[in-house]
Amino acid sequence: MGKSTMKGKNEEEIWSSTSIKGLTVIDFGTGESTKKLIDLGAKVITVDRDAEKFKKYGNLGIQLIKCEITNLPFNNKIADLAVFYFTLHEIDPLLHKEAISNACKVSSKIMVVEPYPKGCPAYQRYAELWRRAMHSVGRFEDYQPISYWKELIESCGFEIVVLKRIRQNRDIPLGVLEETVHCIIDEWRKLSVESKYVNEMSEFLKYAKRNGMRWSDLIVMIGESKESL
Repeated sequence: MGKSTMKGKNEEEIWSSTSIKGLTVIDFGTGESTKKLIDLGAKVITVDRDAEKFKKYGNLGIQLIKCEITNLPFNNKIADLAVFYFTLHEIDPLLHKEAISNACKVSSKIMVVEPYPKGCPAYQRYAELWRRAMHSVGRFEDYQPISYWKELIESCGFEIVVLKRIRQNRDIPLGVLEETVHCIIDEWRKLSVESKYVNEMSEFLKYAKRNGMRWSDLIVMIGESKESL
């Protein structure tokens, strides 16, 4: 799913979960959250291993830091908020705790936004196919339950102060579904994903158009450092 496009009511509910204006925010993973944080009045530092993503945001007057999410070039708390917006499911689950622990070292507050791992039958099929395709090229697309993220965040020194599950109640319009799948297939080809997964995604589109599909619910969690409470 990546940094999924969540517009309208969903986006409003995500970003209304905490005050952003005037904060120094580290955005882990450059993407649409970066622009949104700027629009909300934050002073943004964005961190990403892929410097190509910086090209789109280089003229926005923000700090762009190329590094691994588990190897930050900061020595102390430099931010008010660390944001992981559809980021953590794309990295090795074995590195999740290190990533969150590093966020605790540089920020007194953390925000995690992730897909809920369960959904309608079509979504379950879609998510499992994407997970297998990404694993085939050494990448990750591993969605986790609320309990997983809660325990992880708390084990890294944060106390959960906001926990939301934003429910999806409408099927994806067919045009949007088709465009999404075609974009995924294009992305997979660039990543040299095997043709069997590409063909399976094409067949999935036919299935989803017959049966309908909704995105999964969204998980929003905010934790504050126990030292700051």
